[in-house]
Amino acid sequence: MIELMNKLLLVSAFALAACMYPGELPFACNLKAFTPHQRVRWRQLIERVTSAVTEARELKDGYGFRVNTGQAPLVDVAEWVDLERRCCPFFDFQMDVHGEDGSLWLSLKGRDGVKDFIRADFSLLHDKLQKH
Repeated sequence: MIELMNKLLLVSAFALAACMYPGELPFACNLKAFTPHQRVRWRQLIERVTSAVTEARELKDGYGFRVNTGQAPLVDVAEWVDLERRCCPFFDFQMDVHGEDGSLWLSLKGRDGVKDFIRADFSLLHDKLQKH
């Protein structure tokens, strides 16, 4: 219950900040950006992609995540990015695919506050973000 209240407080703070800076999009996911089918697919993909994260690196404006492509193939990661950017347009995404070892790094970045939003919203990554 306390965790839920903390999340609601954080979302409220982000919404208040959005009112103070009207030129910027608020830190709030718009799940209405999805059709019912897309919402189901997004939930499947977010679970697959986040469970395939093997390493996290803190960046100055977000986080980088190493994704095990055996668990979440490149096409699934790209499909998740396509859906995620519809509901969360304040994220900047970057995918780096390395030829030699086949590793995939996915970066979620953005303006001030994005790192806090990632830590609060991506509960499936909490154990990997605890180190940062």
